[in-house]
Amino acid sequence: MRYGGVLRVKEADLDRADGWFDRYGVALVFFGRMVPGVRSVVSVPAGVSEMPLGRFLALTAAGSAVWNAVLIEAGWYLGENWQRVSAVVGSVSNVILALGLVAVAFLAVRWWRKRSR
Repeated sequence: MRYGGVLRVKEADLDRADGWFDRYGVALVFFGRMVPGVRSVVSVPAGVSEMPLGRFLALTAAGSAVWNAVLIEAGWYLGENWQRVSAVVGSVSNVILALGLVAVAFLAVRWWRKRSR
């Protein structure tokens, strides 16, 4: 809370965000490792929420292993046509990222409306 005034963040907001991450953080870390962009920043809320390091490492390893297994399996089955996998994975990843951004925007608007009442 040292910089809460500068960042315009209230302690109640941080507590609410921490509670949300406590409920959904496991899924966020696990599935976040499969989504470009999200995988780069998912460590920040995990650290802020003080997710135990062992749990974070296990979820990171499991999520990364699942995603890499999917890519390896796709490459194995496609053989010489592996470049097609890249195009498909890029498209799917972009769709998942776009859906995630839309969901975050929806939740932010809903939160802002509720807060302004």
